[in-house]
Amino acid sequence: MDKELEEKVVRSFFTKRIQDRVMFELFSAKKREDVLHRLNHNYTKTLREECMIEIPKPNSCADDIAKLLKQHGAGKECYSISWNKKIDGKELPLLTALEDAVG
Repeated sequence: MDKELEEKVVRSFFTKRIQDRVMFELFSAKKREDVLHRLNHNYTKTLREECMIEIPKPNSCADDIAKLLKQHGAGKECYSISWNKKIDGKELPLLTALEDAVG
């Protein structure tokens, strides 16, 4: 886990009123799952709306999602904050992260 990078992600994409709480939970081994659960189920209240794009259905193809994200400025590499422990807290190729996260 890269705390400095995760703080940048939180400051850039999360709603200002919950940023401190999110960072506390992300950096706590016991609380990290709480914030990841909220991201999975309440992302519209957690993330800044102006930073989100809709992924059209069917939204289960990692290749299609990667293409869409690249159209919006994503690079080939990413940092993953994920419920999936295999990729959580790691820098890896965008497509690899999506293949493990989508579905």
